Amino acid sequence: MEKKYILSELFTLIPAEHYTPQQGKAALQEQFALQGEYVYGRYDFPKANAVVAYAVPQEEADKNGTEGEIPYPLVVRMLEEAIQIPHFNKVVFHYSTAKKISHIVIATGDGLKLANSFKADSFESALYFLFLSIQQLQMNPRQCIVRVCSETTQQQEETFARFFNGIEKDNLEDIIQK
Repeated sequence: MEKKYILSELFTLIPAEHYTPQQGKAALQEQFALQGEYVYGRYDFPKANAVVAYAVPQEEADKNGTEGEIPYPLVVRMLEEAIQIPHFNKVVFHYSTAKKISHIVIATGDGLKLANSFKADSFESALYFLFLSIQQLQMNPRQCIVRVCSETTQQQEETFARFFNGIEKDNLEDIIQK
């Protein structure tokens, strides 16, 4: 069965050896101060020995899920994208202009360094956060080819070219459930 994805920042990574469903739920409730009805899920990411614990509002799960299965947050697909990148520096970026949310996944070699989402008022703000994240991980942005998983304009691609070694495009907009 094909996976379904939603645009959501309601996720956290937990080391696989420490994960329990109760701990995943508690971490999400604390981190995001969740109120109301949520369905909790997990995605095992053995490449990083981690579990992505996530929450989906019940209403959204009912709308986008199938019997016994809830949609995954987009970051799951981005993690899958990252492990397919042949370069040592693996950088995956997505920005939604509609929801003003960005996702970043960064890995070096086989080591996952960052999987995060954040609110950003503009594409430029999201790109700036990506640049800072790469620098904080002591990576050289000029040695990074960024896999961009959202629609971009020519001007945005030129901005990427000024700061990074290049971009690869893999627009994931069509797989995100609305």
